[in-house]
Amino acid sequence: MSILRYVIVAAASCAFLPPASAADPAPEQIEAQTRKAIDDFQITGLAITVVKGDSIIFQDVYGVRDVRTDAPIDENTIFPIASISKAFTTAALAMLVDEGKLEWDDPVRRFIPEFEMSDPYITAEFSVRDLVTHRSGLPPGAGDLLVVPDADPEISDILAALKHIPPSTSFRSQYAYDNLLYIIAGEVLSRIDAKPWSKSIKARIFKPLGLKTCEATPSLAAASKNTVTQHLRKPGSWTAEPIDPRYIIGDNSAPAGGLSCSISDLAKWAQFWLNGATTASGKKLLSDEQVKEVWTGVTPQSVNPLMANLGSAHLSLYGLGWSLHDFHGRLLVSHSGGVLGGSSYFGLLPEEDIGVFVTSNLSNFGASALALQVLSEAAAPDADSDWIGALYQYFQNFQETAQKDSGDADKVDAAIGEAGVSDAQITPVRPLGDYVGTYIDPWYGAVSIEIRNGALFIDMSRSEILDAPLIPVAPDKFLARWADRSLNADAYVNFSGGKEAITGMTMQAVSETTDFSFDFKDLDFKKRD
Repeated sequence: MSILRYVIVAAASCAFLPPASAADPAPEQIEAQTRKAIDDFQITGLAITVVKGDSIIFQDVYGVRDVRTDAPIDENTIFPIASISKAFTTAALAMLVDEGKLEWDDPVRRFIPEFEMSDPYITAEFSVRDLVTHRSGLPPGAGDLLVVPDADPEISDILAALKHIPPSTSFRSQYAYDNLLYIIAGEVLSRIDAKPWSKSIKARIFKPLGLKTCEATPSLAAASKNTVTQHLRKPGSWTAEPIDPRYIIGDNSAPAGGLSCSISDLAKWAQFWLNGATTASGKKLLSDEQVKEVWTGVTPQSVNPLMANLGSAHLSLYGLGWSLHDFHGRLLVSHSGGVLGGSSYFGLLPEEDIGVFVTSNLSNFGASALALQVLSEAAAPDADSDWIGALYQYFQNFQETAQKDSGDADKVDAAIGEAGVSDAQITPVRPLGDYVGTYIDPWYGAVSIEIRNGALFIDMSRSEILDAPLIPVAPDKFLARWADRSLNADAYVNFSGGKEAITGMTMQAVSETTDFSFDFKDLDFKKRD
């Protein structure tokens, strides 16, 4: 659930650019790039593996699992791989297609009768393919506040919420990244296999591939003896701090981004795909037809400017759990991953038989920068694309903006105005009691506005973390400044109503750097009488 998400490009776009001469990455060059990324982004802990067919060109680990203990990382240390987990979900679904138990265009209601979207037509037409291709019509990150930063909803909670989330575009017309629907895709797998998603993934993928370190249940991964601690940094700070353990992604949300694996096992995962979905023992888990299916672009999206400038990309598409790009005239099959306190990137160049996986126990852009640097030099060594430098500059700008928008963390009474940090706290235009009450959003549920210690206070009921005093900054407009500054998710709270009474409330993130999984903008609360 990260801010920096790279997307896919069709192989047909290779016609735009003659392929440059490719070359296998040199180990000494990868080592130098890795150390530069670690130094530039001040990464706490990092692991990288680069494979060429059945061989491992480069594999190493750096840094510590936890800044409090300095416990070292090894090649079997597991990291949360976040949204890279989505390809495991779609691979298992593709196996069901091979077995004749599922078709990608089957309606979701065939397997989950209680599935319902906001429109009856969309509900009837919504297919399994729609669950995994980010074309639902819902806004980006729709409903993620059911999951972040510390919630763990039941599947029934998500199903109940989906029908109340208003669409932002028409059905199947635009790309908008979605996690909740991947959780529902995992539920489809679970119901067909008659076992929890985690057990299906272990039986269908982990066991035949020999992925001995991977864990499909986030709570069990977090409790493992050889797992990393996830780290965050406050806006503008370079100091990594361990996350609140409550930020570990919930077990029910795992199909969207809850797997944890080591680089040793992700090397096997890369080789599996480069070998046509065949295990090291020679067992083919997916038909060639289904390999092609999951790697076929479905949903177009705009090309990331960095991908265009540094990767010579012309098109971007999303397939079934994979991003697809033309990349220096070659096909790049990839996915990034981000959770609170962790970031990863997994990329394949099938035509070059190259796979790269980089993961870090810190929220940062370094993992993506390093992976794309290695992939770029494998695809076009003469292109001189400086991914590490470009993303480092992007990260610096990101940090500066986030710090400006967050204010001084030591002054909890500071207010944030439209132009940045200011002392714009005002006297509320109404008695505080006029705002007090329970506010209901159709998909999120209840939020409480109270008076504590003489000031307004917001209690986001689904989260123990998102509770804060409200600072008045404009008429009927307040600032919620969450206690954990590393979340970078402060929000404006806008009350509505006439002169007589407050009738509702909306919210919006203060900073453009706030991760879209904090989808405050999609909330529309009505005050309960």
